[in-house]
Amino acid sequence: MQLNPSLIPHSSEQHVDWEKALHGGNDALLTQLAADDDPAAALLELESYINGIYRGSPSPLSKPLPDIRLEVRRALPYVDEIRDRLGWQVRDFDLGLLRLIRGSSTLSPVLGAGVSMDAGAPSWPELVRLMLEETLDKGLEFYESVPAADNPAQPPIEFLPDGTVRTGGTGTWRFEQRVSEVKRYTAEQEQTARNVLAEVKAKGSSTDVETLMHGAQVCYDLCGQHLFRLLTKIIYTRAKEPSEVHRVIAELAQAQEVPVRGPGLFPGWDSIITYNIDALMSEALAEQKIPHAAWAMKGDKLRGNPDELAQKSSWHEPIFHLHGFSPRRLFMITNVRFVFSTSQYLTTYKGPRSRILEAVYDEFLANPVRIALYIGCSFADEAMNGLLREAFAEYPGRYHYALLKWPRDRKGKEPDRSEIAAESAKYLEFGVRPIWFDDFAELPGLIRQLQ
Repeated sequence: MQLNPSLIPHSSEQHVDWEKALHGGNDALLTQLAADDDPAAALLELESYINGIYRGSPSPLSKPLPDIRLEVRRALPYVDEIRDRLGWQVRDFDLGLLRLIRGSSTLSPVLGAGVSMDAGAPSWPELVRLMLEETLDKGLEFYESVPAADNPAQPPIEFLPDGTVRTGGTGTWRFEQRVSEVKRYTAEQEQTARNVLAEVKAKGSSTDVETLMHGAQVCYDLCGQHLFRLLTKIIYTRAKEPSEVHRVIAELAQAQEVPVRGPGLFPGWDSIITYNIDALMSEALAEQKIPHAAWAMKGDKLRGNPDELAQKSSWHEPIFHLHGFSPRRLFMITNVRFVFSTSQYLTTYKGPRSRILEAVYDEFLANPVRIALYIGCSFADEAMNGLLREAFAEYPGRYHYALLKWPRDRKGKEPDRSEIAAESAKYLEFGVRPIWFDDFAELPGLIRQLQ
């Protein structure tokens, strides 16, 4: 897709008058400019004003934050009126604005389950169903290595690089994996698991979050941390490689110069934040040879896992895994903190904020200099929405963005303003502006518009 040139953010020919109206408290002039100036220029003036006044808020010389909020609220009705006037076409302005923000390396994509599902990974309901089916059928199996039945009688004396062992005689000495123990549900747990499984099968993607977390919890009660060994196997059996969306995000992660931020190189994205435990985003970055480091909680510590390029580079692209990290390669997950079951969810979101949530909230969600772009997120998770709501309360009028599918077939017609307002309201109330599209196939092209 190509953006409408007239809606790409650009400087106003009446910039001096905007300065007088916004900084001089001239409401009559402000009303006139908002009505008469080119909409894309007017919006850029207003957005720049809001962004600029919040950027200066930590300065000792700035006004108190409550006074700044009052000034921002004075400008917001004009922003809302112009955006409402543009209707569906406001997305062209938003994409152009996000391109400018990414160019300053202050834009972070936030990846939800939809991005990994596009690569073949299961949805949350499907994942819970698969976990319950496997554990009800097989229980939790533990394995041990035993000599293969067809090994020569003479014991091994030499280990070979391919994993085989050469004996003193002819042939090789091999080992096989054998089930040594099987742990199964108690009768009560099994009944719970079967009840949840029946509901998930009946409702599919419409299964409510509480039921899914209940199903995840009973799996976790059986398996403990071994649950994530099974979960990792299920994900990568289906997701053979990164999705096109992963790859487009990786393309835009290439290093860039940002003169206003000083010398040196900066990553194309300020950071990449993900609710997914898979390493598909890391794999896409590796394909592009981009230095990167995956960050997750190990115990009570926030730990980074830089790739080889990141260890040698002056810059790298950080990836924050909010709900845990389990790559395709061999990786020790013993102390990794995952968020999958009810107990893990409550520990992470209802107790003291974890280091990774604290870092993402303070540095990205509630930092007026930085903006997040949600991709593949349903916003069904109230805890995620709560973080956004809290940040929006601190900085009203300063929005993050989300690429969201329009809920109905438009049949080629633009929805009217009231319809757009009604659909957008549920996201705007916690500080997210929707950028609507019709088909998920549009996502790669929309993201490329930020280049």
